[in-house]
Amino acid sequence: MNKKNFMHYNENTKKSRRKWSRRLIYGFSACIAVFFIIGLLFPLRPKNSELEKRELAQFPAFSFAALWDGSFFEDVSTWFADTFPFREQLLSAQAGVENLYGLKGEEIYGQTGQTADEIPAVSQTAPVITTAPTVTDSPVLTPEPITEPAAETTPEPENLPDGSIHNIPEVAGTVYIADNRGFEIYYFNHGGADAYASMINTVKSRVGSQVNVYDLLAPTNFGVCLDENVQESLGGSSQKDAFNYIYGMLDPSVKQVSVYDELVRHNAEYLYYNTDHHWTALGAYYAYRQFAQVKGITPHALSDYTEQAYPGFLGTFYAYSNQSEALKNNPDTVYAYVPIGTNDATITNANGSTFVWNIVNDMSDSSAGLKYNCFIGGDNPYTEIYNPTITDGSSCVIIKESYGNAFVPFLVDHYQTIYVIDYRYYQGNLTQFIQEHGVNDLIFLNNADALSERNSETILGLFP
Repeated sequence: MNKKNFMHYNENTKKSRRKWSRRLIYGFSACIAVFFIIGLLFPLRPKNSELEKRELAQFPAFSFAALWDGSFFEDVSTWFADTFPFREQLLSAQAGVENLYGLKGEEIYGQTGQTADEIPAVSQTAPVITTAPTVTDSPVLTPEPITEPAAETTPEPENLPDGSIHNIPEVAGTVYIADNRGFEIYYFNHGGADAYASMINTVKSRVGSQVNVYDLLAPTNFGVCLDENVQESLGGSSQKDAFNYIYGMLDPSVKQVSVYDELVRHNAEYLYYNTDHHWTALGAYYAYRQFAQVKGITPHALSDYTEQAYPGFLGTFYAYSNQSEALKNNPDTVYAYVPIGTNDATITNANGSTFVWNIVNDMSDSSAGLKYNCFIGGDNPYTEIYNPTITDGSSCVIIKESYGNAFVPFLVDHYQTIYVIDYRYYQGNLTQFIQEHGVNDLIFLNNADALSERNSETILGLFP
């Protein structure tokens, strides 16, 4: 190539590069403009996140004080990012792109640097709070005694397969993903455990001896499905030891429903969701069998129920892990078992509206993040279930958070009336309620991560 041709070729190459660069700039600018216009479309801005199950940030109220200290613009920025149109779809796309960076084995998301309290040996009884009078100071409605049939013992196979995960990861946060499943690391809180045991004892003293009080502590998948060495390597605590510590402080009259060992025995089965922090209906079923044994009733077999299945569930771990591709590729199926006697419940929601709903409701057409709401309509302050096939006057109050939702359907065929209380939203007086309704059984069901001083104080406030 002579000098003239070389210079001509070089000039054409420069022109081609400049032309391509201009196209990239125009294309990038167009994308920025499109996203800017979308960001200005207020009607498209979401107000709630179905995936994260929370209300998104609201546009801040203007004040000169907030304008002066700069917090107004910070809040506007938070609102703009939190409510951007198609936010969840964009986050999902981002997770997909990040997944192309390379193969991922274990992943950990969340806060770092958390430490657990040491679990002490059981050597004391939790105190009973006596700042308010107990129900023995006033008349108590005493229902007629109910004769329950003796529970039948069903032999279990001696050797069940071990479903524990034994791989030890690096410690970096609170939500651990392994084998395409999510786990929330459990940290024992000494103050929370003491407050919970004290609350149970205090409530027992206030409802009196006429009411049977049951306490069911539900382990999470961290304790049931991870090998003990893995739990320790993550800096987590033993839920079994934590539960034994709490149970050791309870008043002997409180009926303890221990489910930990039974769930560990069955941990090769589908007891917990891959993408969500809740147990499945099968996990709740094994807990129900333990409850039936303590109460002295015969549990139903799973084959006695009509099974419903709602595939495509992506739960809280999927949301909290920035929509992990590993979890997205391993979605859950929510299995539910319709009660035999009735499938109707009367629900009072947070707005005070009352309506009739299904105890197990069809969620086939619901979004991926809402399918767990097939159980008793999700988390509502108050739900009442009346079983017309039982006429013995039996009743129970179950105080729960969302772990109780999958458990309640199994209680339906053992009581004439069930009152479901979500303590996070209910605002009534349960001491008075139990007296007026002649309630036989008071059941507490709380998962390991819900055992906090704040939650115990909230529950105790319902028993003045």
